[in-house]
Amino acid sequence: MKGIEYIIDDQGEKTAVVINLEQWGKEWEAFYNLLLKQSFPSESWVHEDAFSKKLDKALQWNHNHPSQLSNLDSLEAQLLNNE
Repeated sequence: MKGIEYIIDDQGEKTAVVINLEQWGKEWEAFYNLLLKQSFPSESWVHEDAFSKKLDKALQWNHNHPSQLSNLDSLEAQLLNNE
């Protein structure tokens, strides 16, 4: 399927999935909402509009600010120099 990539372990088993949210965002949102409702049926706060809005805002921020990789050696040197 285009827009969906699987992470496979050494035994060839699928262990994770990467979903292109531009392509599959609406489907992911529907799935995620269903998963939340079934996973936490007695947790009313999960289903409240305010929580959904905060979660949507956080997901949007993450989408607009991709992960950044840091060089650990460089970070260690910076920490050691600031001691």
